[in-house]
Amino acid sequence: MGFTMICVVLYGICMAQVPVSMEPRHHNIFENGHVRILDVHIPPGDTSQIHIHATASIFLILNDVKTGSQVISEEDHSNSPIPDYGNIWFEGFYIKPRIHRVWNSDTSEFHVMDIELPNKNFINIDPPIQQESFTFLFDEKPVRAYRLNLRPAAKIAVMASKADILMILLTDSTESIHASEKSFHKKGDFLYISAGNSFEINNGGMVKAEFAFFELK
Repeated sequence: MGFTMICVVLYGICMAQVPVSMEPRHHNIFENGHVRILDVHIPPGDTSQIHIHATASIFLILNDVKTGSQVISEEDHSNSPIPDYGNIWFEGFYIKPRIHRVWNSDTSEFHVMDIELPNKNFINIDPPIQQESFTFLFDEKPVRAYRLNLRPAAKIAVMASKADILMILLTDSTESIHASEKSFHKKGDFLYISAGNSFEINNGGMVKAEFAFFELK
């Protein structure tokens, strides 16, 4: 292979590695100083571009299918495995970014949310929520996470706090689920509440509703 061809190949490889927020299947549906919500849809048989995860992130699997990943570079987690909370987990990328591409080898769409947490001006927030409906998951530098299970016909009040709140529906629903003035219907529907605001969450339906619930620092 000639020198010119080598340069072209190397240039192509470098150009293919884009920040995850610029990868075409990662759709930016909300962004402010605390979060960047990337709604990811990979159809059956499709493959993402090679992309870079370099910002602390929460990942939510909304449709768990058979997938594969080609990893170009990432931190070695052999001595410190990433804690498993089912379909919700956190990665800091503090030491080394992940560079990879992902493909869907299943027959239905791969749907995941990548919630980047760019804020580095962390604050001390209130003690963890103790209500029965909340299950504590993890407490990291930029975020504290819970799984919220709301029984049929249940209503709960969330008190005003120092933290901004992000809540995301994890279960499809044709029922009447409301928080603040927001209606939730499908997986991935979300609500962002700024610090200092109280609100109610109301499950007016006859089936359980499940949310990922985050306090942002």
